[in-house]
Amino acid sequence: MDTSQFKLCLTTVGDKSTARQIARSLLQQKLVACVNISAKMTSLYHWDGDIAEDDEFLLLMKTSSQKVDELRDILLDLHPYDVPEFIVLNIKDGASEYLTWINSALS
Repeated sequence: MDTSQFKLCLTTVGDKSTARQIARSLLQQKLVACVNISAKMTSLYHWDGDIAEDDEFLLLMKTSSQKVDELRDILLDLHPYDVPEFIVLNIKDGASEYLTWINSALS
């Protein structure tokens, strides 16, 4: 199986309710096969000339390369942040059964 067709996309949000809402919407639209929502974590980052600190939840979204552009567009529309994180990582390798499941979940 060609693993280059699979992607792991990342974003963060400020509360668990928003994380769940975004995850469910993306799943219903079959833009992702799975979304893992992390436990609350602390993020420190540059914003408006200062160093900001906030609690956030990380969303780990599994998808295919064919869905990334639409996923990005929909996520940016749903996201409450002015500048949402959207990072795409290539999945270099993985269990073939799991990758097959991702593929079937997206069709």
